[in-house]
Amino acid sequence: MTEPIHLNGHCYVLLQGDWIHPIAHQRHDLLWYPERAMTLCDQYAYRPYVQSVVTECAWIISLYDRERVLCVDEDGTWRRPNMQTYAASNSYIVQALLGLPSEVAAMPLDGGRGFKKVVREYKKRIDKAAKLYKKGV
Repeated sequence: MTEPIHLNGHCYVLLQGDWIHPIAHQRHDLLWYPERAMTLCDQYAYRPYVQSVVTECAWIISLYDRERVLCVDEDGTWRRPNMQTYAASNSYIVQALLGLPSEVAAMPLDGGRGFKKVVREYKKRIDKAAKLYKKGV
């Protein structure tokens, strides 16, 4: 049985454009990607809302305790991260939770090879999401 969507006090980690989970299609009453309307300074000063959020922003994720963070798995189910997210560093969340091998700013140092791999993996994930969505996960 899947866990119900919590409308208050939770942080759902879902990469933008990664529509693997049906939450992306049902559009629950959640705050979707609040970082879109924020400057970097606003992200630093962010305080969690009462309303649950869907985000991919490491700064926002680090404000929620592990028990209140849910990440989407490759099969479309939610899982709790196996790391403490509260007060975790931006780099740690980007690498351990979002699965990027390094921060984007560091990727050009290898001639773009690392970034090309990230793009390839992301495209595979998007293709899988499209197939799961057609099947009606």
